[in-house]
Amino acid sequence: MLDTRVTTRRRRLPSRLVPLALSLVAWLAVGVAGPQQAQAQTQTGDPRHHHRYLGTWNYDQPVRESMRNIAVVSCPDGGNCRPGPPFHIPQIGTIVFSEAAGGGIVGRTDQGCTWTFGVRSASLELDPPSQRCFNQVIGSAYTLTKWSVTVSGNREREAIEGVSHQPTGDYTFRLDKGGRTRVTGNAWAQAREVFPGTWRYDASDPQSRVNLLTTRYTDPDGQVRVVQAPQQGPITFRTGRGRTMTARTENGCDWTLVARGNTAELEPAGQTCRTARGTTRLTFWAVASDGRHQASIMAGVDESGGSFLLSIGSLTKR
Repeated sequence: MLDTRVTTRRRRLPSRLVPLALSLVAWLAVGVAGPQQAQAQTQTGDPRHHHRYLGTWNYDQPVRESMRNIAVVSCPDGGNCRPGPPFHIPQIGTIVFSEAAGGGIVGRTDQGCTWTFGVRSASLELDPPSQRCFNQVIGSAYTLTKWSVTVSGNREREAIEGVSHQPTGDYTFRLDKGGRTRVTGNAWAQAREVFPGTWRYDASDPQSRVNLLTTRYTDPDGQVRVVQAPQQGPITFRTGRGRTMTARTENGCDWTLVARGNTAELEPAGQTCRTARGTTRLTFWAVASDGRHQASIMAGVDESGGSFLLSIGSLTKR
């Protein structure tokens, strides 16, 4: 961690988290970044190839055993970063591909990043091949050096390489087996099958960062205090109005998420809930579900004003 004092303590916390820029593990979703558009000039390519990429795409459920949608973040040999074992980061969330005004394709991710691609005969390629963004959800900058996308019908495959810029140095990022599914007309029917029910956080693992909630407080004297604690407790999902899900967390708060296929995301962003302990605020929440397991990313501010982040959430249905 970056800061002054790091305190680890067990406490029972609801689903609440927020941007925290100081942890390597924070660089969990390469398709996310702040609202800065990468500077690029796209290559138009053959317009007949454009239509196959257009639309909204969800990452498929991450699978650690096969490394599908599992990114590897590590310190390279001889790098200026802090050596240690690599982190395996599940990739979840959405991207919207649309045609750029001057040709090519623009990809906008659910966490606010804009990437530009050139259209080749059989793929999309990041163009130019080095684009940098700042991820406001996780509070970290990174540079992508490769992003290849191929499409067959409603299935997409991708491979990504890049660099995570952390206070402790630059770390490599690789996603070799990325895969998404296009959001189509039956997306709500799928969501109604895979989200409703009661879910519980799996056991926390500090080494892999699974279900490890990191909260950053600034004390009155200006000192920064970082607290790490297991994320625990149940969450109950039920269908709401329209194509939404309502998620009730352990503290009794109800949160509204829009569900499309296997992915549900907080909408609108910046929802608040008042409890006996104070007001908690969620700024981001993305969940991928296959009906048995969930992977999630959450960010927000707790009742004491601490900004918190759960970068690798893992839940199992009861």
